[in-house]
Amino acid sequence: AHLAGNLQSISAMYTALPPQAGGSRRSTLKAMAIAATAVILVVCLYSANVSLGSAVRARPATVNMARTPMAYSSFQRARSGSACGSPGRNVFAKAFELPALPWDKEALKPHMSSETIDYHYGKHHAAYVNKLNDLTKGTAKESKSLEDLITSEGPGGIFNSAAQSWNHDFFWKCLSPTGGGAPSGAIAEAIARDFGSFDEFKAAYDAKAVGHFGSGWIWLVKDGSGKLSIVDTHDAENPLTQGLTPILTTDVWEHAYYIDYRNARPKYISDGWWSLVNWEFANVNYES
Repeated sequence: AHLAGNLQSISAMYTALPPQAGGSRRSTLKAMAIAATAVILVVCLYSANVSLGSAVRARPATVNMARTPMAYSSFQRARSGSACGSPGRNVFAKAFELPALPWDKEALKPHMSSETIDYHYGKHHAAYVNKLNDLTKGTAKESKSLEDLITSEGPGGIFNSAAQSWNHDFFWKCLSPTGGGAPSGAIAEAIARDFGSFDEFKAAYDAKAVGHFGSGWIWLVKDGSGKLSIVDTHDAENPLTQGLTPILTTDVWEHAYYIDYRNARPKYISDGWWSLVNWEFANVNYES
């Protein structure tokens, strides 16, 4: 805008110049035009440099997909540090956030398609997180962990949204592109101890998953003594409310498998779940 104004001023000055001998009027105009062009070039180069610098600074960091599994804990806590607002709260951040997937959405093929991930993670999981933010906004509950909300809230919207946010993030971590097969380590020993053998455990897990009526979750859990068991929960229910520690879970809501397996839940369990189960994550959870 400033440059446009300057050019208009140059034009006006040219019009107002009185006739001058020897073409001096034209020489003056030429010099002024050259100066204006130089100013424009300098400003354009400066703007391009600033834009390029901003683009480089805004480039997202590369995500390391080969993460070392850690014992699971609540992920959506408000980011700390704030220039204004209440202490330890970032007023520009949501209290609960959708966590990144532990692998690329294409990584689970052919057992789970990217379309399933797009809908299951990008729509269903995200909707629970967004709903939880809506329900807790402006209350003391937005600063609590998901575990706190799950174990303290009664039935209702906040519990459902918190539990489903937790359940889904835990489920994604139970899957791995390099998973499947039989377990090893401490979890393998515990399974043999409490179920007789891996094959017997797998048969019991299949029966629970295929036989579960309606929507819900299948869990491998341990109690306070370390003993393993298989439990199923309906809708958003979570074993944390029973004092149990989740080791693994399988989502048996229809949206988890309908795109890839239609109504064939048994095939989803046999071809999908058992091909992707993350035994390394299970070991970490069992030993924590």
